[in-house]
Amino acid sequence: MAALLVCALRTVALAGTEMAITIDDLPAHGALPQGMQRMEIARRIISVLQARAVPGVYGFVNGAQVRDNPGYLEILKHWVQAGFHLGNHTFSHLDIDRVATAEYVADIEKNETFLTDFARDDSARVFRYPYLHEGRTPSQRTPVRQWLAGRRYRIAHVTVHFDDWAWNDAYARCVERSDERAIDDLKRSFMKAAMERFEWARAVSHTLFKRQIRHILLLHVGAFDALMLDELLRAYQNAGMTAVTLRAAMEDPAYTRYDDTWQGGMTFLLRVAHARRAAIPPAPTIPLERLNAVCR
Repeated sequence: MAALLVCALRTVALAGTEMAITIDDLPAHGALPQGMQRMEIARRIISVLQARAVPGVYGFVNGAQVRDNPGYLEILKHWVQAGFHLGNHTFSHLDIDRVATAEYVADIEKNETFLTDFARDDSARVFRYPYLHEGRTPSQRTPVRQWLAGRRYRIAHVTVHFDDWAWNDAYARCVERSDERAIDDLKRSFMKAAMERFEWARAVSHTLFKRQIRHILLLHVGAFDALMLDELLRAYQNAGMTAVTLRAAMEDPAYTRYDDTWQGGMTFLLRVAHARRAAIPPAPTIPLERLNAVCR
């Protein structure tokens, strides 16, 4: 498998890659490092996205955060004023695998109502499943899919994901301890994971589609994401990435494949490989245990 990955990466090394940048869990995600404010994190992310000329960015919102922290409303206003879009991520960040279908649909609808004040025409009719879970069984999946289709929602899939969320809590702990060496290690491991998963996604796209589909990157609105975003986007651009809007990415014909083989929290490429029973290289591992232990 390692040899297969190397060969595939060599094949796509010079290939251009269009990719949409998306941010989950607005208006806030992860632990808040000592001395920082949520608005500061959001402003930094917005500033980098603008400086890097990233178009049509979607932030996927959980409205319950604003219910619990009314001051967070200013973050969403600032996001929209910057020219970016807001998508539906359920009101309460529910896991479809853990609640009744009716409760899940009601939570999406509640978030839809919340987002009405921010919507530009039908721009908010884009949905991302929390945890990338779509339901374990057809009886869970089908009613939600039908409801979303009936409300003219598009699904924001994910092809590039490296568990960026896992660095945010670790970073907050290391800031509290003023452990600069540990923070430097976090930066290196973050970039390593980001680039390995990006290269893996390009290799798998080439294997499955014989081309680079328009990829979709999942990040979170966390403090470490804000710290690393400029370096991350620069590295991606140096590796051949061109940022595109999420709407443009979703128009790629690859995403019209929407069968009933979804399992767990699979990204889109894993799902297609599973459906086709295709041989693909294993995804590079993420150091979750080490991240959970650092700065304890």
